[in-house]
Amino acid sequence: MNGYQRATAELAEQGWTVLHRQRFGADHTSVLAIAGHFGRPSTRDGGQAVWEVRPRPGRAQGTFSERTGPAAFHTDAQYHARPEDYVCLFVVRPAADGGDTRLLGAAAALSTVRPATLAALRRPAWSWTVPEVFRATAPASRPATVATADGTIRWRADNLAQPLPHDQRRAAADFAAALERAEACEVRHRPGDVIILDNRRTLHARTAFQDTDRLVLRVRLWRS
Repeated sequence: MNGYQRATAELAEQGWTVLHRQRFGADHTSVLAIAGHFGRPSTRDGGQAVWEVRPRPGRAQGTFSERTGPAAFHTDAQYHARPEDYVCLFVVRPAADGGDTRLLGAAAALSTVRPATLAALRRPAWSWTVPEVFRATAPASRPATVATADGTIRWRADNLAQPLPHDQRRAAADFAAALERAEACEVRHRPGDVIILDNRRTLHARTAFQDTDRLVLRVRLWRS
């Protein structure tokens, strides 16, 4: 079994995997060649398959991929009717002071929420604001479920469409607290690492950092 076969099997089994010591630098052609082993690159947000995740001047209030600091547990493209199947994170330059990836499966994320919260998360009544950087290309979010009985999940707390009804506000707060309690796996970033995660079964987060030289390349994929 070669490295890609092992990674594909691990991705299917646990919802994420890591390839170490890959050669890509900041070369998008090499990045897409590696990503292509796991799916078909998506270009629907921003019109490009490879997106730079790095702090950008003047974007301190921008989306996670444009600023320093931590990122709470979330899935990508939760504002779309159908989010992409996989997310690949290519570590070009790790931060000197954190910025590592945390991973949490849907089952673990939901394991400690109250029954009333789980019921609320399973109602098709949740919607999200499209990040400003993608509003020209992404349609407005339609109501959807956060969690389904078959184990899929979509979530991002900081851009939930407002105002939230009282029951949703309470469920969102309870779920956020559950995510903080959950035992997540932390993947320390090293140059040449590629983190691939199932965007429908695994939430990801980021530890805090302030190093503005940090550079990660993100590719979202459709399952082939």
